[in-house]
Parts: sequence; C-alpha cells; structure tokens
Amino acid sequence: MHENNRTDRRITRTREAIRIALIELIEEKGFDAISVSDITIRANINRGTFYLHYKDKFDLLDQTEGEIIQHVESLFQQAGSINMNNPMRFADAWPVIVTFFEYLKENAALMRAVLGLKGEMALQTQIHKAATRKIIEQGYVNQIPMEDLMVPAEYLISYVVSAHLGVIQVWLTNGCKESPREMAQILSKITFHGPFHAIRWRQS
Repeated sequence: MHENNRTDRRITRTREAIRIALIELIEEKGFDAISVSDITIRANINRGTFYLHYKDKFDLLDQTEGEIIQHVESLFQQAGSINMNNPMRFADAWPVIVTFFEYLKENAALMRAVLGLKGEMALQTQIHKAATRKIIEQGYVNQIPMEDLMVPAEYLISYVVSAHLGVIQVWLTNGCKESPREMAQILSKITFHGPFHAIRWRQS
C-alpha cells in the first residue's frame, strides 16, 4: 500500500475515533462538561495526537458541524428544481428527501448530540440559516405571485424551516422508528397539505 494511503487512512481512523468519543460524551454529560482529556481518554489517543487535528474541543465541534452543514447544503442544492407553483412536482425531489433522512438515520447519534438535544443550539441555528439562505437563493418564494402570499415571506420561510427541524428532532429523539421513506411521506403531507389537513376532523 502506498505510504500516503496508509497515512490518510490513519488520519481518518483517528478523526473518527475522536468524533465517536465526542458523540458519546455529549450524550452522557453534555458538551459544556467535556474536556479534551475526556475526549482523548475515550478515543484512546494522546493529547498531542488530538492537537494535530483540532485546536480545542470548540474547534472539534465547529469542524464537525461544518461537515454536517456542507452535506445538508449539498442536498438542498440537489433539491433546487422543486416548482412551488406546482406542489405535485414534489415528486421530483422525493429521492433527495429520502436520501436526506437516510443520512440523518445513518448519523443519528451524531445528529442527536449536536442538534441541541443534548448538546447546544449552535448547529440548529446554522442549519436554520443554511436552509433559509437556500430557499431564498433558489427563489422558491419568488415563484409564488405576491398576491398569493397571505403572510410576509420571511415569516413563512421561518415557519417552514422551524417546523421541519422540529419534526426531525422528534424523529431522532424517538430513535428513528419510521423509515426514511415514511418520514419523507410524513413531511410532504404536512408541508403541502398543512398541519390541520393531517387531522381527520370528525363531525360531532
């Protein structure tokens, strides 16, 4: 094996061990209570090795969150063809939505740790900003005639993004019981039909 490949694999294994240690420790006692020593002991590495990769625990968290944001933004980019004037075109983005939930499920422990459930609110805020930015950049709201907007666009966008994050957090907290396809279906029903349409009102 080429020396560079061995080095790359060693770096990848080390960073993965550090990340796993971070996740476990956040879930056990929260980010604020974690020290670099806690992380190195759990990851079975020395402090020097840790500092080869990260400046401190905050840099570790920032880089971890940055990688998540990059992945989420790439998925948003793939979903850029949704036509808001025709909700039936949501089917075009279906594979991307399912892939998004598959990513969340594969990284459930990480997402639970850093999405403000047992960690802090920073990532949730970053994802909210990233999603809002992409909605504006992709021009989703601009596709809708102004006379069809019953509320100011900024409030509509904030509501939609916050609601989606809330659904995702509940799913993660509940152990991802539903499949990614089921969650994509649930989210699409709420998004395109409204929360109250999801209730079967019965005549009294």
